[in-house]
Amino acid sequence: MIRYACQYAIVRFLPYAETGEFANVGVVLACPATSYLDARLMSPRRTGRITGFFEQLDRRIYREAMAYLKEELTRVGKLVADRGPGQPTFVQQAFAGLVRPREALLRFSETRVILAEQPADTLHKLFATVVERDFADKSYHDQWLERGVRETLRKAQLRQFFQPADIGNQDLHIRVPFVHEHEGRPQLAIKPLDLAKEDPNQVYDIGARWVGRVQLLQRHQLLPGSMLFAVSMPEAKYERAHAAVEEILGDLRRTASVEAVPITDATAIITFANSAASKH
Repeated sequence: MIRYACQYAIVRFLPYAETGEFANVGVVLACPATSYLDARLMSPRRTGRITGFFEQLDRRIYREAMAYLKEELTRVGKLVADRGPGQPTFVQQAFAGLVRPREALLRFSETRVILAEQPADTLHKLFATVVERDFADKSYHDQWLERGVRETLRKAQLRQFFQPADIGNQDLHIRVPFVHEHEGRPQLAIKPLDLAKEDPNQVYDIGARWVGRVQLLQRHQLLPGSMLFAVSMPEAKYERAHAAVEEILGDLRRTASVEAVPITDATAIITFANSAASKH
């Protein structure tokens, strides 16, 4: 299939020019060769990310700015639909005029070029990446948490005592990124656990699975001598999710040889890991 050269720009909400901080809220894409120009914007009703980042901002300001931009995009889109077919230069000029530098709450990134077979599909994919961050799936978050624990251990000069390993046996086991073995047997294990969710149901769903796994390993006498869960916590404003995490942590702590601490508690993680060094 033919791949067309497209131009796109990321829509950025920048309420405080003094700080330069912004949030990605949309993407505009043009394909002059096919007379295509369209945009995808984050819903004005999805203000949680905006007010979470810009805590003192009145959400009405964001909604009004997005409504104004949507009107402008509709106007330019109609012009391209009426005059753009067979006029690639006009489409390119319309796109350039739309994303021109401006002093406003909503601005555009530098123009970028991408090859696309289907411009509409490419627009949706770009939106999913730069706005919805679909790459940040469970494995991404797990890796991010593991990097944090790894750095904590490295700074304490304890990283060399821990390696990824399976805990359990052939029939029942879990993979843990930080395991200290002594004489071929797991003695210490550190498992980062992502419970930083807004929805309490998600907390219970993830937490209950790990509580169940730990209880099974204990029942079969497969747990290491000590195991630490380093848990990422919800923001304090999500009170119900926070309460759900505390309940899950309580269930984990009731299991013999298992501890659970916030992943931000570097002192607790280092204190736990130090016993690995004492065995050498």
